[in-house]
Amino acid sequence: MRGYREGPTCDACDEPVDGEPGGRGLLVFPRGDGVLYEEPILCGRCAHAVGMTALWRFAMEEEEG
Repeated sequence: MRGYREGPTCDACDEPVDGEPGGRGLLVFPRGDGVLYEEPILCGRCAHAVGMTALWRFAMEEEEG
């Protein structure tokens, strides 16, 4: 369970984010006929990790054809 903190925290690791976020995620939830979008903030470390993981998975899919 996440504890109470003043100010914004990273959605992935729950660490405080000072200043501008390192990045934002994109969560997409289909709801009936519509779609709900959320853009949670990420710290620099988590934004980098998510981006590199996405690039790696994309590269693996390209190799598999």
